[in-house]
Amino acid sequence: MSDDAGPEHAAWVKSALERFEGPLTTYVRHLVGDAERARDLVQEAFLRLCRQDRAAIEATLAPWLYTVCRNLAMDERRKGRHMPRTNMEALEERPTGAGSAEDAVEGRDLAARALVEVARLPEGLQEVLRLKFAHGLSYAQIAQVTGLSPSHVGVKIHQGMTALRKRMGVLAPVATPVPTPLSAAVLEGGVS
Repeated sequence: MSDDAGPEHAAWVKSALERFEGPLTTYVRHLVGDAERARDLVQEAFLRLCRQDRAAIEATLAPWLYTVCRNLAMDERRKGRHMPRTNMEALEERPTGAGSAEDAVEGRDLAARALVEVARLPEGLQEVLRLKFAHGLSYAQIAQVTGLSPSHVGVKIHQGMTALRKRMGVLAPVATPVPTPLSAAVLEGGVS
């Protein structure tokens, strides 16, 4: 445990857990393909956080957690425990938002189609798109998590969005993609 071990440190870790556990589990599930294993790996990341000096990582907490989780997931995959992805299960897990039944069906159809197309992108493009739009990380934070340069992250996001627009039949390119609840849901495997 760090030198901070005490009630304030415990409260900080608890706050981080409440804020990041869900998004990290979703992110890791996409990397390892198994929800149960993803929860175990995220739990390990938080155990490691308990042993860290708060002052040393507080300013970069999100990228630190994503990096630890990504490294644990990559280690898991190297061990040969990578499971096949079950994107349709994830789509069915998410509740639909408020609105008309027709809007909900249309949104689900669009999300399902986009989900299929995102899953067909190369894994590296999928990862940067999810980190950007579903998890809200900056280019610099994504670079820290993935080990890429921020400019390479920008290139990969551009490539991913261009490929996704092409696959979806959207002709007009969007200069700067803006995350929406639907785009985040699509990238994470369902509709919110």
